[in-house]
Amino acid sequence: MAQYVDALSMSWRVARAIRQDGWTGEVLAVHPRSCYLTSDASEIYALALQPLGNGPLHVVLPAASGHPFAGLAPGAAVTSNGTRLLLGDVLEVGLERAVLWDPKGYRRLGADPAALQRCLAELYRTAATRSPRRSLARLLPHLHEEDLPAALESVEHFPRSHALIGGLVESLARRNRRSLKVVASSLAGLGPGLTPAGDDFLAGMLLALALVREHHPDAELAELATLLLDTAAPRTHEISAAYLRSAHAGETSERWHPLLAALSTGDLEAVRAAAGAVMEAGETSGADMLAGFIAAMNAVHGGSPDLWQRAGAVLPRETLPPAGSLPPAG
Repeated sequence: MAQYVDALSMSWRVARAIRQDGWTGEVLAVHPRSCYLTSDASEIYALALQPLGNGPLHVVLPAASGHPFAGLAPGAAVTSNGTRLLLGDVLEVGLERAVLWDPKGYRRLGADPAALQRCLAELYRTAATRSPRRSLARLLPHLHEEDLPAALESVEHFPRSHALIGGLVESLARRNRRSLKVVASSLAGLGPGLTPAGDDFLAGMLLALALVREHHPDAELAELATLLLDTAAPRTHEISAAYLRSAHAGETSERWHPLLAALSTGDLEAVRAAAGAVMEAGETSGADMLAGFIAAMNAVHGGSPDLWQRAGAVLPRETLPPAGSLPPAG
């Protein structure tokens, strides 16, 4: 007999699909705290236990439901009658009580450029000093250096990541389509994790570009964002590609919403606290995505050199960025 559990919440995008009577799909991948589904139209959704929280692809189940995905395997049939989702003969998920959640339920970035630059400088300082040691955020102070410090060189994917993300940021700042495509094709799928570190960095960049376009419509920037997505998505696995598409649409997990709200109000203390929560996601996934977000925001907005230098002045000596690090886009 199938285990029954009521979903707590779900993204409106997911609800629009699986709340239709006759929706069908299959199990794509099973993990201890999540189960990924793919529809007949190749859309990706995830059943996620409560600690993972809301996300653009998520149907959230209570943690108290134990191990609901035990016994499921890739390829198992999934069907919906509009009110219940049935996964093989193992799990039945009630959909009627689930609260709909908006993956874009945050404020747009504020119109005060000076306040935004102060927040970005604080965000940079926080990511460079408080991120996990093996996260790409640790590379931010060294993007304009030819060689990494020895301690960073020892991390397996850091030397290649360092060269690639440095080139990606420069290409975005210069709006160089050819270079952007070449570098993004090499960064996609690079590094460890369900969503590889390179993909997380790209997702952060795509989210930043989506936010900028909402506040200042820019046809060229929209074209560059689509180029990034179209280059990276086919070069990684389908789950990670789904998260890239969400970021391109400006959709992100609930961990990000307080940070985006803080950036819109210019609250530096809130920025620090919210950035810490983002970086707690996964082993390095949240910090890797935050690194891409910071790099893209600075490349597009043209961060004040004085603000970035003041942010760097309080970094530990081993992570101190060189003069002119993360320069304005011009």
